[in-house]
Amino acid sequence: MASFSHSIKIIIFAASNHYRLRMDNYEEDQEYLRELLERFENGVGEGGYSFFDSSELEDIIYYYFSESELIKARKAIDFAIEQFPAEISFQVFKAQYFLNNGEPEKALARLNSLDALDPHNPDIALTRATVYSSLHKHAEAINEYLKAIPKVDEDLDEIHTSIAFEYQNLREYIKAADHLKQAIKLNRDNESLLYEIGYCYEMGQMSAEAIEFFNEEINKRPYSLVAWYNLGIAYSTLELYEKAIDSFDYAIAIDPTFTPAYFSKAQCYEQMDMYQEAINVYKLTFELEKPDAMTNYYIGDCYASMEKYETAIDYYRKSISIERHFSDSWMGIGLCFIELGQHLEALSHMEQAIKLENDNAEYYIVFAETQLALGLHDDADASYKKASELEPYHAEIWLDYSDFYADIKKDYTRALEILEDGIYYQSENSALTYRRVAYLYEAGRNKEAILELFIALTQDFDAHIQLLEYSDKAKNSPEILAVIESYKNQDL
Repeated sequence: MASFSHSIKIIIFAASNHYRLRMDNYEEDQEYLRELLERFENGVGEGGYSFFDSSELEDIIYYYFSESELIKARKAIDFAIEQFPAEISFQVFKAQYFLNNGEPEKALARLNSLDALDPHNPDIALTRATVYSSLHKHAEAINEYLKAIPKVDEDLDEIHTSIAFEYQNLREYIKAADHLKQAIKLNRDNESLLYEIGYCYEMGQMSAEAIEFFNEEINKRPYSLVAWYNLGIAYSTLELYEKAIDSFDYAIAIDPTFTPAYFSKAQCYEQMDMYQEAINVYKLTFELEKPDAMTNYYIGDCYASMEKYETAIDYYRKSISIERHFSDSWMGIGLCFIELGQHLEALSHMEQAIKLENDNAEYYIVFAETQLALGLHDDADASYKKASELEPYHAEIWLDYSDFYADIKKDYTRALEILEDGIYYQSENSALTYRRVAYLYEAGRNKEAILELFIALTQDFDAHIQLLEYSDKAKNSPEILAVIESYKNQDL
């Protein structure tokens, strides 16, 4: 909805420049507004109105819109239309009222009726763009914004920004970035646009382009915190972590209180397996803002990666003490207890994590493995089943679930049934097909296994190594190896 709210702002500004100019110095002019509203509202109570010029009525309508007082806005709009029937701006406000009141079709009908009356009025196109955006008709919204551009002398940067948001909704991130660049050319002071450009590059997987753009920006404004930060994000996306850290350090030098740069820098250290360095950076944020659950969780993860499980548990507990419903910290404690060989303790903490986030398939997989370690086979079966229901397109879940029956219960029939369910969702997944080959061969259904092997080799020949790694029986089978060899020698 970012594009929707942003567009509303543009429309109101375009239709009410008088109000915006007057109210730029709000503290100085609040007395003017108070008296104006008082005069208007007293007139309502008395059943009649004193004289208001059109600019005053625009100010009143704009104020009611900004405060979401739609009933009062409609009264003011209707009065304005009655007093100034030739003023198109009040008709546009009426369309905007319909939109804000959840009646977009009425808004469109009103706007369409105005085209012939004032074909050069940009407010009509701008408002119609907002209506289309609210209806998720983003291409139509873009067309309306583009129609308005030649008719507008100001706020062009905001219009280009709104167009960019529409392109973001269409996932056309290159076009979105292009319009954001036009916006920042028109308004160099609006550095928030750099964040939006960075977002487009990230979502469009255009990290190399992002690096080029932000380096150019830094050449123009070397003390731009936002440019340095987004440059670091682009470098980290390409796993150029040392360059990313340098960029984040520049951002921190410009503003030592800018905590996002610290977090991003720490995460780079994590990716480089430099966990102590990451911890040190995370802890620096405690000097800048109140410690939060997420940061303590990240520190706990670092200690867990260093195999300092008791210390990791301490930080996970600190996380929970700040935010008791932080499910990842509960699961983190459970995982640490597994590493410490304390499976019962692990189980109780994992149960709490699942209570807090019962739609997390990965939780159920780890939970099932812990239940297996404790010999709770029926419970593990239920956990695997729940995981497969939550994420049926996750191949590893089907492999783990079927392997539970094949390896633990030696029930190859049930294991094959589970794989059939998985293949229903992922018919082209060769890992599932090769696992079927293994189960069939382990169950002594050799002919079926060979037929299935041909299917798997057709899907992905190189993945046959998964079969040989999983099943010693298949690995040592002359007929299995012969089929693989003959297939390899085919001219594919």
